[in-house]
Amino acid sequence: MTYVDGSVYYYAPNKVAPAIFAVLFAISGVVHFIQTWRYGSWRTTGLMPWAAILLTTGFAFREYGAFHYKNVDILIVNSVLIFSGPPVYALINYMVLSRILYYAPYLSPLHPGRVLTTFLAADLLCEVLLVNGVQRVVNTRFSDHQRSIGEDLVKAGLLMQAIFFIIFIMIGVTFQWKATKAGVLNVKLQRVLYVMYVSSLIITARCIYRIVEYFQGYTGQLFTHEVYFWVFEASLMWVNTAMLNVFHPGRSLPRSNKVFLAKDGVTELHGPGWKDDRNVLLTIFDPFDIGGLITGRDKKTKFWELSPQELEALTEKDRIERAERYARPRPAWRRFVDPFHLFDHTGKFQRMFDWMDGEEPLTKATASSILQSNKHKEGQKEASLNV
Repeated sequence: MTYVDGSVYYYAPNKVAPAIFAVLFAISGVVHFIQTWRYGSWRTTGLMPWAAILLTTGFAFREYGAFHYKNVDILIVNSVLIFSGPPVYALINYMVLSRILYYAPYLSPLHPGRVLTTFLAADLLCEVLLVNGVQRVVNTRFSDHQRSIGEDLVKAGLLMQAIFFIIFIMIGVTFQWKATKAGVLNVKLQRVLYVMYVSSLIITARCIYRIVEYFQGYTGQLFTHEVYFWVFEASLMWVNTAMLNVFHPGRSLPRSNKVFLAKDGVTELHGPGWKDDRNVLLTIFDPFDIGGLITGRDKKTKFWELSPQELEALTEKDRIERAERYARPRPAWRRFVDPFHLFDHTGKFQRMFDWMDGEEPLTKATASSILQSNKHKEGQKEASLNV
């Protein structure tokens, strides 16, 4: 494209396309919010509206920038926002895979929650590298050296994103192979997996485009010709979000992590869930629970192999343990470190997660009722033994 004197984009940006894509992503985001609300899939797809908001806002700023193409601050804002959207869609795919592994826990290569926390940490690191890199590259007030550092940050973030996506796909393909072999790959699982694969390929294609763009530099063919941006960034990301509207994962996956697929591939059962009872910070800094592997703490009850009676008893035991934890007074050091009671197994975040999973959050009244009922049952059992 022809260089336009004073343009921070190099060219005169298209004045129509940004408005069209802003509207398209806004519509998709509203539909995602309605779908997530309808299916109650906040733990799995709750970030879909947020990703659409990022891109809607980014294209809205690009529309403004098309009429003010000498304003570098507007370029920085729209570039950072548009760059921030795809990693959120990548994170959504990680959340979908985690939910799939919860749904068929006997086929999961590792704790499903650790899959999510590991890829979440990687995604956040990529996001930090990309945001810091992009705002340096597009800022024409920076020196060539500073912009070069920005390019290196973007390259590192994009390459890391691509590597983790390859690992992610390998985990998904391994699960699908095991599910097919075990005869539990039903239509719902197939649909979610294939949509996840296509979404991953779309994001990877966009990632490759950005990698090539930044290796060419801001004077290269891709950076100086706007058509590539509209094809490989805007269009690809819209196809991705529209596909997720049509084949919404919340329609096929259960709301709760505690609902799992029996080994007949048809029956859905409610169990205690594959829990990680460690502190939230430990799950982030030690996602694979290396300490648990060494001490043997990571060995979990294989609830999917229990009889219906045993499963019911284990679920009831889990319910009582939750009530006991809730009724237990918090230590002074916890009240000092976490005065607003945000964390631990009875904190506000956990209660929010319970709500997202469709479980009634515990209160003092319900916890007391559960414990009183259990005490009454234990008393009756003891009385019957004494007769």
